[in-house]
Amino acid sequence: MDNKTLCSLCGEGHMTPRTENTVTEYRGQQGAVSLQYAECDVCGSEIVGDAEGRANKRAVLSFRKTVDGLLTGEEIRAIREKYQLTQAQAAKLLGGGPVAFSKYENDDVAHSDAMDNLLRLVRRSEEAFWELVEEKQLGEILHRRPARVAHYAALDIVYVALTVRTEKPMPAQRANQLSYLTPHRSAQFEASQWMQ
Repeated sequence: MDNKTLCSLCGEGHMTPRTENTVTEYRGQQGAVSLQYAECDVCGSEIVGDAEGRANKRAVLSFRKTVDGLLTGEEIRAIREKYQLTQAQAAKLLGGGPVAFSKYENDDVAHSDAMDNLLRLVRRSEEAFWELVEEKQLGEILHRRPARVAHYAALDIVYVALTVRTEKPMPAQRANQLSYLTPHRSAQFEASQWMQ
């Protein structure tokens, strides 16, 4: 509603948009939610139109999703945009129906716990996302997979000193030790001819 809209009840006054912070309770938790309405400057009537009703529903649902520990609509949109997916592609890959992501992102509906878990997994692991793309055989649609990068934990380098004791004479050496550095894992090496 804009400021020039006449009041539908008295027909004389003009409707002025208002926002009011209201405390609401859900599952034993209270929270402030901003609700929108319009007020007549003559008769004082408060009216909630379609646009305000949608905004109010979304505000309340967003609060409930927070209480339930679900991702917010903004967080879901960020995950989808991270992978450069349209809402239709996200729905095809992750499920929920053809317009599910529009509803999730606008806080029109609350997504399931299972969807929340899946979204959190792909937010955390790009490898899990691309494995899901392969599993669903959507590679032709989502052909932007980056080059596979292997992630390895930092390798601990271990100093190894090998003392050789032999009854055969060894070639002239400053010491009878052979030292080298190796990653901390089982490693095989070929012994020199003189060590055999």
